Amino acid sequence: MSSLRNGRTPHLGRTVGLALLLVLGACAREPEGGRQGGPGDGGQGTVAVDVKEARRGQLRTPLTLVGTTQPVEQVAVRARVEGHLERLTVDVGDAVKEGQELGRLSTALLDAVVHQTEAGLAEARSEVASAEAGVAQARSELEQARLALAQAQVEARRYQRLAQRGIASRQEAEQRATQARTAQQAVRAASGQVRTQRSLVSAAKARVRAQSALLAAARERRSFSSLRSPVDGHVVERMHSLGDLVLAGNEVLRVGDFSQVEVVVSVSELELSRVKPGQRVAVRLDAFGDTPFTGTVARVSPQADPRSRLVPVEVVVDNPEGRIGSGLLARVRLDNGGEARLLVLESALRVDQPGGPGGLSGAQGGSGSGTGDGLPEASPDKGRVFVVTNGADGGGPRVEERQVRLGARADGQVEILSGLREGERVVVRSERPLKPGTEVRPSALSDVPEPEGGGGGGRE
Repeated sequence: MSSLRNGRTPHLGRTVGLALLLVLGACAREPEGGRQGGPGDGGQGTVAVDVKEARRGQLRTPLTLVGTTQPVEQVAVRARVEGHLERLTVDVGDAVKEGQELGRLSTALLDAVVHQTEAGLAEARSEVASAEAGVAQARSELEQARLALAQAQVEARRYQRLAQRGIASRQEAEQRATQARTAQQAVRAASGQVRTQRSLVSAAKARVRAQSALLAAARERRSFSSLRSPVDGHVVERMHSLGDLVLAGNEVLRVGDFSQVEVVVSVSELELSRVKPGQRVAVRLDAFGDTPFTGTVARVSPQADPRSRLVPVEVVVDNPEGRIGSGLLARVRLDNGGEARLLVLESALRVDQPGGPGGLSGAQGGSGSGTGDGLPEASPDKGRVFVVTNGADGGGPRVEERQVRLGARADGQVEILSGLREGERVVVRSERPLKPGTEVRPSALSDVPEPEGGGGGGRE
């Protein structure tokens, strides 16, 4: 047993020693391999990068919203009097003209009111005629009284003179004077009767005017039994059928004006600055395929929904041929994203910074507090990017530093005003911070260069 242990111990020692040598050899080779395949030491190795071309595009995403078409104006045809619906000449979808009769209610009760009012008017007119006859009679009696007064006054004066001469007695003279005063009273009474009869005529004429107004109102009310369209358009809804009892104020039909259609969309308060009244917008209707339509922003509501924070916006589309109906799905492009600009990803401005993409440091466009390589701070409208160029003498692609002037930013993109041309390939993400001349290895996610050449070129 002791000999067996002694025999195996040398073999075990040699096995352990061999394993240690293999481990040490692998560790010795690992740094060398890292220098060949990873980021270079002193610019000798390749760095894996994501590369994107600088392209022209829209800085903002187009704003497209969905709504439903409806007529620009909808009016309700309501019953203005109570009655049974005895006639209806149109149905849903029929075209109608302004003032066209669409239906009629029964008028039996209204006819009775009209007839009764006509009888009252005739009676009032008869009273006028009777009062005018009384005025004529009163005037005749007044004229007779005036003649009698004149005769009595002549007799009184004559008997006064005769009594003074002694031809007639004083008693007779006084009788004639009394008759003259009586005749004068009769004249006054006849004048009062004329005034009374004239007032009766005025009252009778007032009753005639009142009855005439009542008759006109009764006839007008009877005309309300006719249901007429207030606008040109199409019938979009019917609420009653023949024979239904319709009360005053009940809606019988609904007419829509389809000379224009309206689409109401809800715009977020964050996007409201992109919409203005009078703005021309593109409208696409699924029912018409690719047929383009153009609308106009008619109104922007001054009040947003307090819960959703969405603002209703009304878009009006001309519909002269009446092809667009109600209830169709409409896609309204309120903003096409603006004019085309030369754009790159904002991450391209930070690939030379520690903690830059991936592992972004939050610096904006190289305008942070230094880059760690001795370069001065950049202003907010300036930055630098790394452009991928073909290596000299058949070498691998390398990066070239470019100073660029920056414009607007949105949605993770930045506008390049100068310093870069369309089609040049820019590093947008690097596994390590880059330096000018660093050899790079574009990843599988990178844009493929055009066959004619590889990037490097002049500036704008």
